[in-house]
Amino acid sequence: MIKKLLLTTLLLTTLFSYEIVIDKTSEAPRAKWGDTFTRNDAKELVVNNVTGLMWQDNSAVKSVKKNWQDAKGYCENLTLAGYSDWHLPSIKELETLADTTKVNPAIKDGFKNVTSSGYWSSSSSVSDSKNAWNVLFQSGFSGNFNKTNEYYVRCARAGQ
Repeated sequence: MIKKLLLTTLLLTTLFSYEIVIDKTSEAPRAKWGDTFTRNDAKELVVNNVTGLMWQDNSAVKSVKKNWQDAKGYCENLTLAGYSDWHLPSIKELETLADTTKVNPAIKDGFKNVTSSGYWSSSSSVSDSKNAWNVLFQSGFSGNFNKTNEYYVRCARAGQ
């Protein structure tokens, strides 16, 4: 009886401890095995050769920390490499940068500027609108945190 009760408790805890997010409006596919990134040192950006997304990779990505709302505004107002159409990436976009086979930083090759910390995405938590998703580049895994917290910002834009 106690074994059944413990097993049931464990099962229910496991079932209700995860958030399932279905985002059918995503603007970028998840990273595919073999995604490669090319850095442009002169423009201080990195391009995903599969999705075409361009990523901010200047020194600001190691120093600019914002709350979630200010991070969105920062990207919307960013002008970098002659482009002014930057956005705060969705969690699916941001996760394409993570490389969970590495740690500190857990990011794909090609990036020069990174802090082994959390970076905001534009994706709000479905279960709690006070939270939003970010990628923790210590490990490359995602989590959601209160939007009033300050985390780093790396903006993205659609490629050519």
